[in-house]
Amino acid sequence: MSETDPARPRRALEPSGDEADRDTGSGDEAGAEQPSRAWALAEPSTAKDTDTEDADVAAPDQPEVSTPIPPPAPAMPESIQPPAAGRRFSAEDLADDWVSPAPRRSAVSVSSPPFSPIEAPRPRAGAGRPARDPEPTAVAAGAGSEAGTATVPDGRRRTMAWVIGGVAAVLVIGLMVWFGAQRPGTTATPPAGVPASPSESVTPSPVAALADTQLIADADLAKLLKKTTWSAQDPAAATTGIPPQPSCVDLATTGGSAPESELSRLFNANKGGGTLLQFVQAWPDAASAGTAFDAFVAQAGSCKDALVQGASRVTGLADSATAITVQLIDGTQHTLLLTRTGRFVSLVDGAVPRGADERPSASGLVTASTPSQSRQCGPASGVCPATPKVVATTPPAAETPGWLALVDLPRVNLGAGTWTATAPAAPMLSGSQCENVDLAKLPDSTSAAHRIYVLTNDAKAPRGFGIDEVVYTFAKASDAREAVEKLDDNFADCGARTRTATVKDTAVTAPDAAGKDLKSTSYLVTQRINESRTATFRVGIAAVGTRVIYLMANPAANFDFGNAAWHRIVGRASQRVTQFA
Repeated sequence: MSETDPARPRRALEPSGDEADRDTGSGDEAGAEQPSRAWALAEPSTAKDTDTEDADVAAPDQPEVSTPIPPPAPAMPESIQPPAAGRRFSAEDLADDWVSPAPRRSAVSVSSPPFSPIEAPRPRAGAGRPARDPEPTAVAAGAGSEAGTATVPDGRRRTMAWVIGGVAAVLVIGLMVWFGAQRPGTTATPPAGVPASPSESVTPSPVAALADTQLIADADLAKLLKKTTWSAQDPAAATTGIPPQPSCVDLATTGGSAPESELSRLFNANKGGGTLLQFVQAWPDAASAGTAFDAFVAQAGSCKDALVQGASRVTGLADSATAITVQLIDGTQHTLLLTRTGRFVSLVDGAVPRGADERPSASGLVTASTPSQSRQCGPASGVCPATPKVVATTPPAAETPGWLALVDLPRVNLGAGTWTATAPAAPMLSGSQCENVDLAKLPDSTSAAHRIYVLTNDAKAPRGFGIDEVVYTFAKASDAREAVEKLDDNFADCGARTRTATVKDTAVTAPDAAGKDLKSTSYLVTQRINESRTATFRVGIAAVGTRVIYLMANPAANFDFGNAAWHRIVGRASQRVTQFA
């Protein structure tokens, strides 16, 4: 081949005869000259790996090669077709059954991709010297590149790309974390003394807490009582460090977790000795606040040594709201408004002393509390006031559901006496002599139970003064109504029938849980025993569903409940019977 042949590169040194024999190819150009071993590509083998080829190259009979001259870039005629992808122009076409040997990996990284069989550089061998492995930076001309022009291997290019991409990803993630830490409601660094942990997530700041501005203000109480103004007590003026506590409710006893924070404010009326206390607690969540609210309502409905005079269901003010009116043993009148909005629980206790002309009403407290509830509902994530409505309802169930509770019974002499009760048992009573039926078992009833309430520790009370309550159960509500109608008829003609009795009856109503009226009848029976002696009985009868309630008290001439108090007891009995399981 001439030196000007553009199809073949120039060789640096003529090979020896043996070497030329070994370099003779078997392709389409068999018998043509081949480039020197120092520049020719290694012939792949299907039976040997790269290390075996290196050993073959290092034969001691190879002639010493002078300093090689890189071949010039080939100038190929346009008519010649380009080689297969990934092969050099100067390389021979591979046989159809050729199989690539196990590739050698770059020393740069164990994860670098291997050279292709055509791109794998062939080590140089000098005379009398063993061939050396190619340098990690050895470059083979890629397809389409000019001969002798060094390019970065694909393996290193990929490695560099992965390194650059990884650094960029780390920077992006770092910036995202940094910007996230600067957002409100997050903590960028751990508190002092707490080691930072890479596995700990950024914790949000606490939710909005209680504030004094969320409590009732002086102006909110302007219409609570007529011609009365209220002023908040200065906390610094308190004689003790113990904040005032509401009546009937122990704020430390809820049966659940503890509140996160609490605030209170006490107001004093300019006349009459009235006071108003608001106490607000912030709980961790709405569920724990609901548990506390239910506990407070139950405590208020079973206020120790007090008379529960009424209850109201409040809608349109908060998530839950209940009002309860009580009279303490000293005669103090209290109206308690309990509300829950979200995770906040509020208790407002409006009180006036015994003998006051006016007391805070449930609707009055609702009106006064509405602005405060409006300021609490946002931070508490609760229901805000809309159009509050107050409806009378049954008081919360007490110690023995279905029966009169001790808080339902008034004392005849204020501040004196203690009510006690027996466990329900079989009926044993004679009645007022106007019933004209066997009270042990009313006709058509399926069961009956009797409970006795006795007033003790009152020196003025007649011996055995108390109340009998009997609850009869029927199979159908219609049977219960017929039994009450029969008793009403018997009381109505008792005077004509016995000629010794005088009967006065009064209709009584009381609201059920939904605010609908429960109807009952109160009777005042006076039986003449002789010309100078009489016996008085107070009776109450009501049919509620499939049950009939019968009440009887035995007052004396100078020791009696009074008509209004007895009517409240009869109405309360009809309410309590709705609380049977």
